[in-house]
Amino acid sequence: MRVVCVDVPVPVIGMEVESSPWVTLDREYVVLAISAEAGGRVQLQLVTDDKDTLGWFDAGCFVCVEGDVPSTWVVRLGEKGLLELGPEAWLAPGFWEAYYDGDASAADAVESQLAAILGTGSPG
Repeated sequence: MRVVCVDVPVPVIGMEVESSPWVTLDREYVVLAISAEAGGRVQLQLVTDDKDTLGWFDAGCFVCVEGDVPSTWVVRLGEKGLLELGPEAWLAPGFWEAYYDGDASAADAVESQLAAILGTGSPG
């Protein structure tokens, strides 16, 4: 799934910004995962412009230009109607905490899924 940035994501609701250090207007991005709160916001997980950081962004700032869903994605319906789409390992409770705490198996899962989704051996 690919999207194009059509509006600058704001770090704080109501704040006006002209650019972002994370994503660029009119640039195309591969969607890594989607999170949708019941009756609330929808976010897309992307590799940011630094090619090394994964970030979550308001889906309203993007438009879909290619809608094929990666074959590695699964769907999970969580508490309070939270709908998540993404690689199965990434949706496991505690996965991202383990990743950011330096867990080697979580890091391997991120790298392997990035390679599968992006078609490369690295995030960029």
